[in-house]
Amino acid sequence: MSIRWGLGIASFALACAAAPAAVFGQGACTGGGKISKQIAKPMSAAQEAMKTKHWQEVLNKLRDAQNTPGAPKSAFDEYYQHEFAGYAYTNLKQYPDAARELEAALNSPCMPAAKKPERYKSLTGIYSQLRNNAKIIEYGNLALKSGPDADTPIFVAQAYYQTGDNKSAIAVLKSTIAAAEQRGQPPKENWLQLLLTACQKVGDDACVAQQFEKLVVHYPKNEYWQNLMISLTRQQGSTDHQTINIMRLANQVEVLKDPERFKEYAQLAIEQGVPCEAQTVLEGAFAKKVFTEKRDIDVNQRLQETAKQKCIASKAGIAAQEAAAKSAKSGDDDVKLGATYLSFGDYAKAAEAIQRGMQKGNLTDPDEAPILLGVAQFRANNKAAAAQSFRMVKNDKTYARIAKLWLLKT
Repeated sequence: MSIRWGLGIASFALACAAAPAAVFGQGACTGGGKISKQIAKPMSAAQEAMKTKHWQEVLNKLRDAQNTPGAPKSAFDEYYQHEFAGYAYTNLKQYPDAARELEAALNSPCMPAAKKPERYKSLTGIYSQLRNNAKIIEYGNLALKSGPDADTPIFVAQAYYQTGDNKSAIAVLKSTIAAAEQRGQPPKENWLQLLLTACQKVGDDACVAQQFEKLVVHYPKNEYWQNLMISLTRQQGSTDHQTINIMRLANQVEVLKDPERFKEYAQLAIEQGVPCEAQTVLEGAFAKKVFTEKRDIDVNQRLQETAKQKCIASKAGIAAQEAAAKSAKSGDDDVKLGATYLSFGDYAKAAEAIQRGMQKGNLTDPDEAPILLGVAQFRANNKAAAAQSFRMVKNDKTYARIAKLWLLKT
């Protein structure tokens, strides 16, 4: 990460030296706003060396100026000597010396107030190289007051994180991310990664899931999808219906990896009356060789056989289930019928039944219905209709998050 440089005088420093003192400071900025005549020659030579990027020569000429017999030492002379030296040391990557010189210039009465915000950012970057967390926090917070940039927030947040102040790290990053989003800009990937880690440190599972969600939205890597699904399934307070819908999505995006998760998914499917889905899930798991331990193989083979027998019974009873659902006043039975057809892979009948249930209303779980409808439409390759269905989910926060993630795939 490059260090921001706030000097901005390499090509015109001595031309500016003739400006009135009021431009550079008030009261204590001695020297009348001019480089003293006795050191004008070596200072001019230092400036020329900067133009040609001969950084050691810059330092040599500054020493010549400082060692000139009888030369005065006005605040203005010293200010520019610190500035030139800081610039040279920064480019030589001699960061302790650069920090010393640039801080001295910052504290000079001749430092223009307009240049201070940029100097705060420069010093934040230099102290990040030196891993001086106290100084990073000091100058970084001053820099942030003048407006965040790409690097400063991460420097400050990392410093807070390194000192164990995760709450402050979270506050800096949340503020920075919110500001970027308000500007219509995606948050930086490393901002989200660090915020996620800090949230993990304080045990904020909701914050962790939120950051994985943003990483999936802006940087849809497989590892982010996998971790997001894990964090969502571990979310406290989720119902079994919400959990199975999370697992459907995880299976769809091919990030369901854990043998226990496949087993849990199949068990939930059987419990919720869609054993054909359980059979399909376990068949897929065995095809991918997810189960490697003999005990896991035996247990899930038995579970698969149970799912298979129940699936046969489900298909045999579908006509009776459909007749009962159509005559029911509530739409719940139609939605359950739609879930059954969905488990069969009959997406057209699934969509028809779910839509009928939604029209009847009086649903026990009204936000699950459009999720199931969207899944049926998505699997029928009608992504436009699926997107419309997913956008209907608004009330339940967990279902809304599931729908938002499905929308990324439509």
